[in-house]
Amino acid sequence: MLDIACGTGRFLDFVKQTWPRLPVVGLDLSEAYCRHARRHLSRWSRVDLVVGNAESIPAPDSSFDAVTCIFAFHELPPQARRNALRECARVLKPGGRFVLLDSLQRGDVQDYDGVLEKFPHNYHEPYYGSYIGEDFSAVARQYGLMHKRDTMAFVSKVMVFDKPPNR
Repeated sequence: MLDIACGTGRFLDFVKQTWPRLPVVGLDLSEAYCRHARRHLSRWSRVDLVVGNAESIPAPDSSFDAVTCIFAFHELPPQARRNALRECARVLKPGGRFVLLDSLQRGDVQDYDGVLEKFPHNYHEPYYGSYIGEDFSAVARQYGLMHKRDTMAFVSKVMVFDKPPNR
């Protein structure tokens, strides 16, 4: 499993608590975050932390069964989001799954649409406005990923995409 924008490794720690033998890789732009994650995850085996960019994941094609990304896509400019999604599709094995957790988007929960529109102005989120309108299903389809479902959780959304198996 690959976790993009792994930060300090908290999510990877939860994953390892559930599946201690699962090999995991955390990728983050920040060397400081990766250092912290190494210390935080030191009790676990089969953990690799890599400083790198999600737009050019330093891994071979079809090398992961699962890829996750938590609360990073809304921080990316539109083209960077697309590049990262393309890379997720590239490194996923056929039959693999990409799970993206981030903010709700416009239209997900109509009562929150006004708050979502104001959020980038109130909290200096320069790419959030384009994020809330992004059609991830269509973008993912361009890269061979099939949108399976969304699950809303308060102001968050989990989007699940699968890479079809080879036939």
